[in-house]
Amino acid sequence: MSNTLVDVLLATWNGARYLPDLLDSLLAQTYPHFRVLVSDDGSTDGTQAILERYRLQFGGRLMLLRPRTRADGGLRNFEYLMQASLDDGRANWSMFCDQDDVWLPHKVGNSLAEMRRIEGRSGARTPCLVHTDLSVVDQNLELIAPSFVRYQSMSPANCAALWLLSMNQVTGCATMVNRSLLEIALPIPAEVVVHDWWCAVISGSGQRSFIDSPSLLYRQHAVNQIGARSRSWPSRAARLLKDGAGVLRQAREAGCNSYRQAHALEARLRMLQRDASYVTEYLAWRNRPLWQRIRSYRKYYPGSEVDRLLRCMLWPGAEGYPAQQDSVALDVRKTEQG
Repeated sequence: MSNTLVDVLLATWNGARYLPDLLDSLLAQTYPHFRVLVSDDGSTDGTQAILERYRLQFGGRLMLLRPRTRADGGLRNFEYLMQASLDDGRANWSMFCDQDDVWLPHKVGNSLAEMRRIEGRSGARTPCLVHTDLSVVDQNLELIAPSFVRYQSMSPANCAALWLLSMNQVTGCATMVNRSLLEIALPIPAEVVVHDWWCAVISGSGQRSFIDSPSLLYRQHAVNQIGARSRSWPSRAARLLKDGAGVLRQAREAGCNSYRQAHALEARLRMLQRDASYVTEYLAWRNRPLWQRIRSYRKYYPGSEVDRLLRCMLWPGAEGYPAQQDSVALDVRKTEQG
């Protein structure tokens, strides 16, 4: 079993409304050698009762982790699950799972087949990540868009490692990672915003593969933590007209987040004596004056020409984040001290 086991990492919080649909879809997977590790973030609805009821149906393959001492959101909940899988040491691969989606029957099997293919090419000690497309549905599972990546105007199959440093094109609930990637990813630095983007940028030092077909129904409802929004020009223009100041503020925050996360990644890779040259190149470019960056922004920013140019104009370099170097250095010292 240890050579074939996949850990499904399920983070829950007040998910009683949609959780049974997800658990039923896990039971319907065609690949049987997986277990579900669950960490609940202090639910006050019927989530715990549902998990207890389904534990019998999974026949020992659904395991409820000990509650964390502090409920502090999805990122740290997934970090807790990632660490639990790594510490247990029985599964060679892990998949992230959201409580409100529905997995298609071949999700685990297809992701694992592709993971084994890229590990066979590069070796299991290489950090590897496999991710797929998703179908976007409403709260009643009615189709909104057959392809999430096209709905979001993304191009993950052609996304270079340098581009991932600026914009995430990996969706956590559609992702599988191997143990080597988990070892590099943990602990997750303070500068990281979401766990899937952190795993994505780490895969730039190894192998990443995108499967261009949906593996799950990505449910949209009123309380999605992130969710899917159309990036068509009419939709974007409407958001800009409705809240132009908010859109610009979010754009600048995205620039700050990408810069800080890249610094944290560079520090982590150097500490582990792994190649960080692509991250160093990116940061050096971000630190250049605008007149120099504008000559080569296509190399570092993905998306349409307008998106790339806007990032170049709106995202400052080091002068915009004066406290960043000290923050990352402190994080590295804490990691080195164990």
